[in-house]
Amino acid sequence: MNRTVVFVCEHGAFRSRIAAAYFNAEAPAGWRALSAGRDPQAEASARLGPLLAGTAAAEHLESEPPRGLIGVESDYVIAIDCTVDGAERWVITAQSDQPLRDEIAGRIERLKRELAADQ
Repeated sequence: MNRTVVFVCEHGAFRSRIAAAYFNAEAPAGWRALSAGRDPQAEASARLGPLLAGTAAAEHLESEPPRGLIGVESDYVIAIDCTVDGAERWVITAQSDQPLRDEIAGRIERLKRELAADQ
């Protein structure tokens, strides 16, 4: 049975998608990730493709429009730079795209180790 971690950011168009793509690139056995937004935009950020190009996460980037949280089933929720009831909160300190991407990727590596250790 697959378990789902949902990464949420304000609009579901950038931070949460980076996190889900890095998580899904090498997800722990039995896990997958989705992205969502508290107030979803109509489409994902155009900056994502170039930012993830050449990384393991690139092929795992979600192509659908951002989704909201309603109706998304999850086992674990991480809110990135926003607040969601019951979610773990990540505050990203990097302000520009590449350092932000790298900070999220590092947090994802730690999360995957934690989830794998719990199995």
